[in-house]
Amino acid sequence: MSSVVGNQIFGKHDAVLEESLNQRLKRQNVNVANISNSLTPGYRALGFEFEKQLQAAIGSDKDLIMKVSDSRHIKAPGMGADGVLKPDLFVKPTESIGNDGNTVDVDQEMTEVAGNQIIYKATIETLNRKLGMLRYAINGGR
Repeated sequence: MSSVVGNQIFGKHDAVLEESLNQRLKRQNVNVANISNSLTPGYRALGFEFEKQLQAAIGSDKDLIMKVSDSRHIKAPGMGADGVLKPDLFVKPTESIGNDGNTVDVDQEMTEVAGNQIIYKATIETLNRKLGMLRYAINGGR
């Protein structure tokens, strides 16, 4: 898992995009697991939240992200002691439980999968354009 802190070539925003891609992949896996278990009796649908933690971790451009060596040190909100984003994996609250105790709403899960894929692809496109500009600069505008 990577840190939300940039390096010398790629800045903080690039690190945020990279971490967003990592977390979106994890969300996709959670949604797919929910869909796969939609017929499993007693299965409780899981949720995956990382946007609030990512937003808190990046703060504003003026904020510095601290990396700490001990879990008792003060750290940025949403971050672990190692400077890595700590998303929430939780059992989704639901009002409808099937006769078999299953709480998966396949339509909702498919909607979340589609939305997650759209944002994932847009993030990939943003990174590809940045890399394309770097390639253009390295090749002297050719």
